Amino acid sequence: METFPFSLVLISIFTHAYWNYLIKRAKNKHIFTALSKLAEVLIFLFPAIYFFLVTNFQSEFLFLILIAGVITFLNYFFLSSAYKYGDLSLVYPIARSSIIFLPIIAFYFIGERIDTVGILAISLILLGTFVMHMESFDRPGIRTIFKNIGNKGSMYAVLAAFTVACYTIWDKISISRMQPFLYFYLYTFIVAILYNAIAFYKFEKDEIKTEWQLNRWRIIKVGFFNSFTYILVLIALTTSKASYVGGLRQLSIVIGAFFGFRFLKEKLGTPRLVGILISILGVCLIYFAK
Repeated sequence: METFPFSLVLISIFTHAYWNYLIKRAKNKHIFTALSKLAEVLIFLFPAIYFFLVTNFQSEFLFLILIAGVITFLNYFFLSSAYKYGDLSLVYPIARSSIIFLPIIAFYFIGERIDTVGILAISLILLGTFVMHMESFDRPGIRTIFKNIGNKGSMYAVLAAFTVACYTIWDKISISRMQPFLYFYLYTFIVAILYNAIAFYKFEKDEIKTEWQLNRWRIIKVGFFNSFTYILVLIALTTSKASYVGGLRQLSIVIGAFFGFRFLKEKLGTPRLVGILISILGVCLIYFAK
């Protein structure tokens, strides 16, 4: 993987883990996420207007944007639901495990192939994610894997990971046809409308007002870092394979696990530490993959 896209993705993993940590701290995860998407649209409104004016907008762009908006909305819905039921240090690694699905989807839809080093790197990342679900390395600890994977938080996180794989491939296809920032902004606008429509229908106005009063600055931070993070990823996707970009983004699980341990007082036992180290090794190998 070339140094420039590798560096961009490395920066993005820190900001991605940070805004996920902020969502986990929210009182009502769905209201918080909905308001953060609204903030995101407002923060980047003027750059979006500029790119819209200088872009030769074509009708086919609407289809690309609509599909991206639906997939991304599902991702946020599954992710917020996962944080409602599970710890950040457990849910976040699963939600970041799009690499489970990404190589297969990339092969069938865009004909992308990875080399032996890439296969080894992805295998190590998957192994690390598996180990992180263990409470210990004895027989009872192994049995807890199925218990952890079977809970609601983990199940929603798997669905979130699948949608990440889907929109990563869709984004790579789409940004080859239209301006990346405008594409990202317009489907974010769709997500903001959908999520806020549901939030204002499902929750009382007092609940929404309370969430804003408690977390307004965190909501604004998520709105900014969400766009900033994924713009870096989109740029990386223009020059690198989707499987490697998605695989490298797995390194954010280390940051997410640390935030959960340090700030949310979540447990970080030996298996999770070993799983993190295995995943880091796999991520490092991606740099040498072709």
